[in-house]
Amino acid sequence: MIILVILSAAFGFLLLHMYDETKRIEINTHTVLLKKPLQQSLRILHLSDMHFAGPSQTLERFFDRLSGQEFDFIFLTGDIMDCVSGIPACVANLKKLKSKTGIHAVLGNHDYFDYTFLDAIIHNFPGQKQPRTLQKTDLLVDALLRNGIHLMRNENKRIHYGPDELWLYGLDDATTGHANIRKTLDPFNPRHTNFLLTHTIDVFLDLGNDEIDLSFSGHSHGGQICLPFLGPILTHTILGRKYAEGIKRMKGAVCCVSRGIGAGRWIPFRLLCRPEAIILTVEGKKH
Repeated sequence: MIILVILSAAFGFLLLHMYDETKRIEINTHTVLLKKPLQQSLRILHLSDMHFAGPSQTLERFFDRLSGQEFDFIFLTGDIMDCVSGIPACVANLKKLKSKTGIHAVLGNHDYFDYTFLDAIIHNFPGQKQPRTLQKTDLLVDALLRNGIHLMRNENKRIHYGPDELWLYGLDDATTGHANIRKTLDPFNPRHTNFLLTHTIDVFLDLGNDEIDLSFSGHSHGGQICLPFLGPILTHTILGRKYAEGIKRMKGAVCCVSRGIGAGRWIPFRLLCRPEAIILTVEGKKH
């Protein structure tokens, strides 16, 4: 009986710790060097997997922390909302951010499907079908566009930023079958400096070498639940644990994979995997 009480208390303490960890959002800074020249360094804010489900003091305080800074670019890489009730809070907080080129975004699987608790559990196992309930994606899209956020759905755009010319490719969500890589990359020139926004890094399996110079993605949550010495239990990426989070290199590209800010409303726990925003300083090859 005493052992049972001790185990129950230990389990309860662990759950409280895991719940508390979702509220301790890190701002992590990295500097990367591209193989192509840039005349100036770029300061980029990368946000992913925000999973807005309604008002959140944690997220409000976090966005207040960021509101005093200005960035050259701000990129959102999917799972912007967890359900439609999160749209007002999402827009209100994104409006606090300052970017010289605006905010560019792509969608993720939670922006297309409304996951029930059972869906959220089953989704952790490979080979499962998508949830039955469609998300009201049009409401999110309309809110983002009305508030000046550049939503990219298999689109690209040329951006003249100071002395540099960049091509930005925004890939729609591959995990729900909305991605069209060849349409997104048309036109494509390997001599350009090419940036890719995608919800999942797995799209690199369908990309050629040296097509992309710098990519931004999320989806994996860094595993969300990680064990000492073992790392993440589940990663939601075919590429495995190595590519669940961090600055990686693949097929000639620098890949910025975020652990994400949120955790989802049904499994609001993290373990040894704090939520994060990434501030990336990008330098070009020196002549």
